[in-house]
Amino acid sequence: MIISSSSSKTREIGKKIAKKIVKNRNSIVIALFGNLGSGKTTFVKGFAKGMKIEEEITSPTFVIYKKYGGIKGKTLYHFDAYRITERELLSLGFKNIIDNRDNIIIIEWSENIKEVLPEERIDIEFKFLSEKERRLIVKDKNGIIGNIF
Repeated sequence: MIISSSSSKTREIGKKIAKKIVKNRNSIVIALFGNLGSGKTTFVKGFAKGMKIEEEITSPTFVIYKKYGGIKGKTLYHFDAYRITERELLSLGFKNIIDNRDNIIIIEWSENIKEVLPEERIDIEFKFLSEKERRLIVKDKNGIIGNIF
């Protein structure tokens, strides 16, 4: 469990997690869960910085996903599953994207596409604690990851 006390802290958490993941893994799917305004896109902005992506990160709500080139030949795919069904997502080539070992995929609103998420993934649940504070619970298929950093 990680407590974030501000948007800048949430970005910093994303940046640290990116640096660890890019260093230690070929590819990964990160499924983000949480209510509107809980910090998911803010986290992705920090994650992108950790991958040395300089482009401005915005929510891909209306375009479904955005693709960014990052360090070490990695590509970041930023999906927003708020307005899409599992079937529509699959029709966009989602399986091919997650099967490519050079891709890192982050999905906002993952609760809407649970049936097509791969078993091998990291889940991050964002919970409101107060107006500024959020609790992030980081899990994999084996349970809560205690020391992600």
